[in-house]
Amino acid sequence: MENELSSRSLLVTVLEASFLIVLNVASLLGNTLVCISVYRNTRLRTTTNVYIVALAISDLLSAIFVMPLAAGVLISGRWPFGEALCQMHAFFSLFVVYISPVTMGFTAANRYVRMCKSEQQYKRFFSKRKSRIALASAWAFVASYICIMRLAGLQGFYFHPGYAACLNKHLNNSARVIHYFVVIGLFFVLPLAITIFSYRKVLKKIQEHNMVSVRTLQPQHGETTVSRHEIRLSRSLFAVVFAFVLCWIPSWIITILIRFNITSMMPRNVQLLCAFSVNLSNTINPFIYAGMNPLFRREFRRIICWKSGKKTTLVQDPLPTQHKNQARFSPRSENVITNQQAAESADFECRQMSNDENGQKKNEALRGGYNNVDAE
Repeated sequence: MENELSSRSLLVTVLEASFLIVLNVASLLGNTLVCISVYRNTRLRTTTNVYIVALAISDLLSAIFVMPLAAGVLISGRWPFGEALCQMHAFFSLFVVYISPVTMGFTAANRYVRMCKSEQQYKRFFSKRKSRIALASAWAFVASYICIMRLAGLQGFYFHPGYAACLNKHLNNSARVIHYFVVIGLFFVLPLAITIFSYRKVLKKIQEHNMVSVRTLQPQHGETTVSRHEIRLSRSLFAVVFAFVLCWIPSWIITILIRFNITSMMPRNVQLLCAFSVNLSNTINPFIYAGMNPLFRREFRRIICWKSGKKTTLVQDPLPTQHKNQARFSPRSENVITNQQAAESADFECRQMSNDENGQKKNEALRGGYNNVDAE
């Protein structure tokens, strides 16, 4: 396999390396835009976007620590970076592969509770603080598992030329069984089951609301309020999950076939395609947000065009209380606020002009009185 990597033609080398470099640059820029957008715009600092930022950070880890070294391998045809960087590369490669499905599962559960349960239940289970604690705990558990398996001598890290990356190697059969029970069960099957269940319920909820009303969705008989913004957000996250499944399931299937020796030989091109599909999953999420979420799309445009150097804050809402939630989540809320302020300004100018006309009439009446007195 290593000889096959080093003996590629120049055309294959250029194509493989160029494709991975393009993915690397796009992933780095796109996921950085996601993080900056949430930092700049307070309207994007929601509980759900905590999970979106977590996904962006995991993708950034891949774009910083995994893809550049893999591109170097594809260019040189070998691992030229030494043993220490191979250990680091293997850790982050495994961490990104394990933590991405887990974070997807948390995101799907958040959408399920938000769309299908009451507002009180959502706030009880998914406050920003609890969401950060849950994500930090999951990330710490995954990182600890990788380190423990390596330090306990149950796994070793080595260069795998088929994937153009450093990965783990099981040192005995018992370690293999423990590893795949944890990884496949906790890091793949369980998050995937939660994701499928959650989005099935969410899509059913959206269909029920669409049947009731197309223009606006209001709670009925104690149901939770679902705004247009929440529906758009759920659809964009469903698109992220759908793309994730398309990219990752083939990779998991091929990896299981190789690791359990179900197939004796897997072509290098197929293994490299697995790595590319995982990297593609880390790249396309920001483009899905930009295409389906107007708030992210607007903030991306502001950052790219350098329209404002200040963070965007919430504008004081002049609308009545019963319309505040709809205005806050509507993509046209800024226009509503601007029109309201313009109307108030025009009304003030009309009153000012009326006052000026009344004052002018009074002055003319007084001057007329004085003239009559002088004539007498």
